[in-house]
Amino acid sequence: MRRVSNLAFNREFPAATGTTGLPAENAVFLRRDTRNPYDPDAVGVWLDTRPDVPLGWLYRKDNNRSVVLQALDQGKVLQGRVQLRAPRANGQKIVVFWL
Repeated sequence: MRRVSNLAFNREFPAATGTTGLPAENAVFLRRDTRNPYDPDAVGVWLDTRPDVPLGWLYRKDNNRSVVLQALDQGKVLQGRVQLRAPRANGQKIVVFWL
């Protein structure tokens, strides 16, 4: 099933201020961010080319988060891509993935 979530960008990631640093066909992986000191259940989003620094995270109140955590706990690999919403939505960045 196709899922769409808003993405909270990591300010420490070089491309966080825009999409210029993201490849057009960017592959991202969703997995637990066990090093997140603020949220023990953080779901991080990593570019396959930068596995050391998360690009961002799913919001805590995201409707997909509990399903994503359940899938990750079952050992599933979740892959998706980052997209830019239509300009009328203020260029909001989202992550699209499949479960």
